[in-house]
Amino acid sequence: LEQLKYNKQNGRIATWISENESENGPLPENVTEANNTIEKFIVDSNPDALKKTKNNIEKFDQMEAAVVLSDGTIVDGNRRFTALRLLSKEGKGQKFNYIKAVVLPNQTYSPKEIKALELNLQHAKEERVDYNPIDRLVDIYRDLLSESSAFTPEEYATEVDMPIKDVKKEMELAQLLVDYLEFIHQPHKYYIARQQNLNGPLREIQRILKSKKIEEDDAQDAKELLFSTITTVTGDATRKIRSMANVITNRELLHNTLDELDETLNDLDESFESEFVKDNAKERHTIEVPVEISGKINNVVEKKIETTRLAGAQKAPLEALGKANNFMGNVDVRALKLLADGSAEDNEEIKILISAIKSKLNEIEETI
Repeated sequence: LEQLKYNKQNGRIATWISENESENGPLPENVTEANNTIEKFIVDSNPDALKKTKNNIEKFDQMEAAVVLSDGTIVDGNRRFTALRLLSKEGKGQKFNYIKAVVLPNQTYSPKEIKALELNLQHAKEERVDYNPIDRLVDIYRDLLSESSAFTPEEYATEVDMPIKDVKKEMELAQLLVDYLEFIHQPHKYYIARQQNLNGPLREIQRILKSKKIEEDDAQDAKELLFSTITTVTGDATRKIRSMANVITNRELLHNTLDELDETLNDLDESFESEFVKDNAKERHTIEVPVEISGKINNVVEKKIETTRLAGAQKAPLEALGKANNFMGNVDVRALKLLADGSAEDNEEIKILISAIKSKLNEIEETI
C-alpha cells in the first residue's frame, strides 16, 4: 500500500479537490501527505459505501483486482485502496497491507488513454455508477468542455456505454453548473454546488430552458432569474424551480417579473461581491444573500407563481369541456348500436347516460 498513490484527477472526488484547492492551495507534493488528504475526501464523500466495502473486504478478502500504473497511481480501485489503508492502520492483519491489482506500464499510455480506461471501468458497468451527481458533472466538464478536454462526445459515449444524446444532455447540464457558479461570482468552486445539492434544481432549469415557448432573446434573462431564485429559496429548491415553469414560459409574465425585480436583481449581483456573502461561501460552502434581497425575490416570484395557478384554475372548466368533447369523439357509434340492439340492459344504460349528457349540456348552455 505504501507504494501506491491516489489519482488526483479522479472524478469521484472532483468537488473535494476543488474545495481543498480553494482553501489550502494545491495538494501536497509529498505522496504520504497527499494520500492522507485524499483518503479523507474518499471517506467523507460516501461514508456508507466505504463502510460497506471495508466490511466486505475484511470478511471476504479482495474479490476484485484494482488497476494501477507502474508509478503507483490508482486508476480504478480508490475505495478499495482506502478500505485497505484503514484496515491496515487498524492492524487487521498482513493480508490487508497490499492490494491485488493489474499493473500497467504508465509510460505506454497517454493521459487520454488512462482517462478512457478510468471511464470505462468506473462508468460502463451500471452497478458501478455511484458518483455524487455534482462530481459526475464536474468530471464531464473537465473531460468534454474545458480547454484541456481530451474527448469528443462520441468518444466519451463509447467509453461509458451511454447514448450520445444522453452525453450531450449531461454536457448541457455541466455547462449550466459552471454558468451558475460564475453567476454567483464563485467560478469553478464546485463544492458550493455539492453543498447546495444543485443536481435537482439544475435539471429542472435545463428542462424549463428547453421549452419552445421561451424566445431566444429571453433565454439568458430566464436563466438568471432561475439562478437568482436558487440563491434565495429556502426548503425544496427543486420543487420551487419546477413551480416557476409557467412563469418563465409566459413571456409577458417573465418580463413583468424581471421589471418588478430589476433593481433587486442588481442588488443581488452586487451582494455576491460583499464580504457577508464571500465569508459564508468560504466558511459554510453555500450562498446566503441579505434577507431584504432574498425576501423581495421570493415574494415577487411566489406572487407570479400564484398568478399562474389562478389562471390555471380559471381555465380548468374550459379544459374539462375540451376533454369531454375529446372523449365523445372516441365513442364508436356503430359498436354502441350493437350493444343497444343486443341487450335490453345495455340499451337502458345507454339511454340513461345520453339523457345525463344532454341534461349537463343544457345546463351549460343555459348558464352561459
